[in-house]
Amino acid sequence: MDDNNNKQKRSRREFLETGITGAAGVALGLVAGNIIQSGQDDMPEMVKMLTPDGKLVEVDKRRLPPMCGKPVAVSNEVLLEWMEKGKP
Repeated sequence: MDDNNNKQKRSRREFLETGITGAAGVALGLVAGNIIQSGQDDMPEMVKMLTPDGKLVEVDKRRLPPMCGKPVAVSNEVLLEWMEKGKP
């Protein structure tokens, strides 16, 4: 009977050790995930755009209004007129 009690105590200890180890692993995983995610925020997503005078520039996507950057169908003639207006 004494042997049964030792086995039960040992299994409970193993259960608690496993639970504590698992909880520590999950906590470390969450911390590592936050560190990796915060490192990705440093590089903004850049969008190439044309200025009215025809120069190509890169702009941070977060700085643009929500409706800006949506594709719009424009004919070549309209585009050429727009480019000519920007020239001095």
